[in-house]
Amino acid sequence: MAEKLAVWLLDLGTLYAKREGIVCRGRPEDKSRIHLPVMAVLVRHTGGFLLYDTGCRPDAMEDGWPQNMQEAFPLTRSPQQDLTRQLALCGVSPDQIGTVVLSHLHLDHAGNTALFPRARCIVPAGDLELARSLVREQDPARRGGYICRDIEELPANLTGLSQDQTLFPGIRLLSLPGHTPDLLGMSVSVGEQTLLFPSDSVYTADNYGPPPVPPRSSYNREQLLQSIRRVRETADALGAQVIFSHDINLWGRLPHAPLALLSE
Repeated sequence: MAEKLAVWLLDLGTLYAKREGIVCRGRPEDKSRIHLPVMAVLVRHTGGFLLYDTGCRPDAMEDGWPQNMQEAFPLTRSPQQDLTRQLALCGVSPDQIGTVVLSHLHLDHAGNTALFPRARCIVPAGDLELARSLVREQDPARRGGYICRDIEELPANLTGLSQDQTLFPGIRLLSLPGHTPDLLGMSVSVGEQTLLFPSDSVYTADNYGPPPVPPRSSYNREQLLQSIRRVRETADALGAQVIFSHDINLWGRLPHAPLALLSE
């Protein structure tokens, strides 16, 4: 009998970032910081298991991230928030993951891929090209949010994607560029219920608006605003619940593994 579709949110720790960098309201004097949850999404579908994003590498706050990234986005993570332990809460081991989708390749979304050497890995094509270029920079400050070892450890079975694509029944990837050259959102539908994961095209409810408020820095601001509008139009059309990637208030109201966020 085919397994029924289910979705779990995996809790992979918390970043601590400058508020004005996340929701830019033109207040450079605001030096306050906010907590940003780091998550991955586990989906059980008729063909197996899919993992959307993989969090931060295990040695991030040791030597895995350069000093400038450790200072800009300090990460707090307990042993229970390790990716393998979060998967285990759902009764899943890394070797059971058949498909890994990375929304984009920044440091809090593309760590840990060495756990999945045999998985099919789908990444945003334009973002992969940019990441491979920037990690060759000698100065870490010029690499943006990309980590050399994260890019080096990507699985061999790698597919670049820059358009919408249905992967499995009820699971669709959405092209949402702007935060990075390409970015892959995801929708998961069960009957009349749909979850929409826009990743960092919409950090928080404050970014979502209306009106939309972008972060301080983005690869292409106009594309990002268009993507935010597309997320809203898609959510309205599908009656979807939008799961913002880094909204600590929403995060606190949602069930986390081992409780399912959505199931048939």
